[in-house]
Amino acid sequence: MVLENDPLETLPPQFVPTQNVFNLRDVGGWTGLGGKKVKTGQVFRSDNFGQATEADIDNVVNRLGVQHVIDLRRAEEWEESGRFPEVDGVEFHHFEMLHIKWEHIGLRANGLSDEADVIRFLRHRYTGMMESGYLSVRDSLEVIAAGEPVVFHCMAGKDRTGIVAAVLLSILGVSDEDIAADYALTRHGSARWRAWRDRHLGRPEVEGGLDVPIEAMLQTIDEINARFGSMEQYAESTGFKGADALRDLLLE
Repeated sequence: MVLENDPLETLPPQFVPTQNVFNLRDVGGWTGLGGKKVKTGQVFRSDNFGQATEADIDNVVNRLGVQHVIDLRRAEEWEESGRFPEVDGVEFHHFEMLHIKWEHIGLRANGLSDEADVIRFLRHRYTGMMESGYLSVRDSLEVIAAGEPVVFHCMAGKDRTGIVAAVLLSILGVSDEDIAADYALTRHGSARWRAWRDRHLGRPEVEGGLDVPIEAMLQTIDEINARFGSMEQYAESTGFKGADALRDLLLE
């Protein structure tokens, strides 16, 4: 199912068709270590489930078989958009990715227009979150490595979700370019969300939020490599010891 008047006639193949969840997609399908493919149908990334219909939730639980939902947001964000409902057989994990609120930073995200400034801002925010919010990265990877189908998400499924996806895919040997391409797919989810918002809530006078420039993720990976030696070594520094288990589980 896709939105009526969906801005995309055809969703990219990674996307799971839904009505009111806009950025739900499979993390699998990319080429990983040794030319093996990352397994599909096992790990999913998403935006929030606040507007999800009953059919959307049924899709996640019964068609995708998700047994774990990881919410990377602040609990206060649930007041704005809700959280995944309590469902039998689905374990909910709240792994807040600690960070300074972007709106408290002097250089405000919504005031950026130059692409180079956006890239720099995002790189700084992402690498900062990877250090201050390292426990949420570690805990998310541990749930994924346990082997049951999982979805992890934040608000838009872009920033915090993008960080966990980048670390996971890097451990699996996916190229930096493909990790950045996975990150950039959020453009399609954001377009779907804006179309829904404009119809149901009205179009704002000023469009907020930032784009997902591929270079922002590439620079983030480069900086983490410089700080820790590699993304996998970063994951090890968080206390995560399951890289081999992840590769055994998710490469085929």
